[in-house]
Amino acid sequence: MKAAFLLAVLIALPLHSAEDCSAQMSNKPSKPVKPGQPRNNWGIGLDYSEGGFGPNVSYYLPSGSNSDFLFKLTFSSYSDSREIQRTDINGNVYVENKVNRLFIMPLSIGWRVEPFKDDLEGSFNPVFNTGITPAAVFYNPYDQEFFNAIDDTKMKFAFGGFAGIGFTYQQSEGVSMNMSFNYYYLPIIGEGVYSIENSQITNVGGFQISFGVNFLN
Repeated sequence: MKAAFLLAVLIALPLHSAEDCSAQMSNKPSKPVKPGQPRNNWGIGLDYSEGGFGPNVSYYLPSGSNSDFLFKLTFSSYSDSREIQRTDINGNVYVENKVNRLFIMPLSIGWRVEPFKDDLEGSFNPVFNTGITPAAVFYNPYDQEFFNAIDDTKMKFAFGGFAGIGFTYQQSEGVSMNMSFNYYYLPIIGEGVYSIENSQITNVGGFQISFGVNFLN
């Protein structure tokens, strides 16, 4: 009788332990819901194009769970691809046959989307963007000293669009890095401008590489 009782206790103990374990597992809280992803707020960066380079500042307005309206203002130098630098006997560097210094200030207004943001794990996400771009084109005489030529600066306008691809890398909850490859088509309204003699520039667009830092909220 005692042997049977001991045998029953030995069988019941592991069963009781298994039940306790099962109960603990059933009472274990479920995986917490992933908090909302930080969104782009504004950013700064540098644009490198076929004609020159310069700084930019961007502002974003959310348009969906993985997309934003984009407003980016850039100010950069611009030069003709046929410009040739020379050095005179005194060591001064100049551009042969150059008649004007050129600068452009495009405002990129568009839509930016990270199509796989909700599906991909990790910090890297591909980005696609497209939009329209009004731009101001400034030019002044090259034969005048830089600051003296500011008073003789003239302006034209260009209008076109852009499209590109890139990626973002989120470093922290408040900062992400981004890089994009874009193509801009920016024909000048009316007559073109001259950077060097006998070479009219009618389109100040082209391929562009953009590097930047976005601040999130």
